[in-house]
Amino acid sequence: MTADAAAILLARHEQLPPRAAAAARVLLLVEDPRTAGSDLARAVGADPVLAARVLRVANSSYYGLSGRVSTLPFAVSVVGFQAVRSLAVVAAAGLDDPRGAPPGFWRAASLAATAAEALAPLTAADTGDAFCVGLLHGIGAALLHQHQALDRICLPEVDDVHELLRGEQDRYGISHDQIGGRALAAWHLPQRLCDLIATHHEPIGADASPLARTLAGARLVPDELLPGVDVDTEEFRGRLGRFVGGVPDDLDGLLGQISERSGALLDGLAPRS
Repeated sequence: MTADAAAILLARHEQLPPRAAAAARVLLLVEDPRTAGSDLARAVGADPVLAARVLRVANSSYYGLSGRVSTLPFAVSVVGFQAVRSLAVVAAAGLDDPRGAPPGFWRAASLAATAAEALAPLTAADTGDAFCVGLLHGIGAALLHQHQALDRICLPEVDDVHELLRGEQDRYGISHDQIGGRALAAWHLPQRLCDLIATHHEPIGADASPLARTLAGARLVPDELLPGVDVDTEEFRGRLGRFVGGVPDDLDGLLGQISERSGALLDGLAPRS
């Protein structure tokens, strides 16, 4: 694909479609410190599909209130502003369509989001930001897939990520990490999150931020938990420990919780056929 064609592809995603007006309003409100939960709920309510998803996620067993959340203000208070923002991005990206993401995307995203939220206290990262980048860091793969089906995504980890990125560059003129960061910045996601999403395949240095280390650790978890993936357990423990500052106490128990909670999140997130 030529550079001009890649620029056209990127421009399509940087400009939110008219159907995403409510999502765009939500993204702006979340960044305004004056926004109240009732303000955000009204903005969500302007899009029936987005409203239904927020209610579905709030009622998922991920939050432990299954069947008890019946109003949008309550749903917003249950999931929090950052999660509502993430769901607005999902709507803006067209991921309410079951065909809007490649196979395995939602399972990997749910695992990474749940793992990031669980690991954030170990690195002193903000849990809301951790959930957001865990869920959205691979969104560029879905944006590329909507133009031409992707052969594979980066979770589970591929043997040679540079080969994967080069293949995307050759095919689309841009890789999934780059288009994800650029599109989300255009949609007013905080720049610090967009920068991290755009660089999530770069090596993590000793001076990396707590959020960067959290995401790096969270990205290891799908390999450990997804079926059919051959993982060296000791290598996994060592890499995770380096990222989050030590192997968590009762790692097996933590992984079990992540697996269970991510399944609940997936049930709330995945689009209905």
